[in-house]
Amino acid sequence: MAIGLAVTMGALNFASGFLQGKQAENEYKAKAEQLRQQAAVYRRNAATVRMNGALNEDAMRSQKRATIASASAAAGEAGMGESPTTTTALATTSSALEQNILNRRYETESEAENYLYQARVAEEEARQYRKTASNMFVSNMLSGLSSAVGSYNKYKGIQ
Repeated sequence: MAIGLAVTMGALNFASGFLQGKQAENEYKAKAEQLRQQAAVYRRNAATVRMNGALNEDAMRSQKRATIASASAAAGEAGMGESPTTTTALATTSSALEQNILNRRYETESEAENYLYQARVAEEEARQYRKTASNMFVSNMLSGLSSAVGSYNKYKGIQ
């Protein structure tokens, strides 16, 4: 009778360790999947930011050309044509507008790189959660096995 009780208790302890291990493993795997999906969202955000940045840059360059053309035409109508003052003013304006465009490009790239960094961090965290998932399963299995052996030895001695 004691041997049967020892085997039963051992089996229950082992089953408990197995189930606890599976539950912990599933929880960590779910968190890893959530982080993987979050990384994918970050990557899509980076691509969207870059695409919108390129569109805005094109629009700003068109606006710059229109501004320079308009200023050049106004100078021509005023009789200043290609005077050194007009040329210098147009070059200065063009330079300032180009700097604004390049500043905006830098901001766009910085934002996109930040999203990509967040994606890499989320992917690394997901890898860590997957490793922890398998470690938790093995740990709980060993704990269940240890409890099973302990139970068996405890109840075996009752004979």
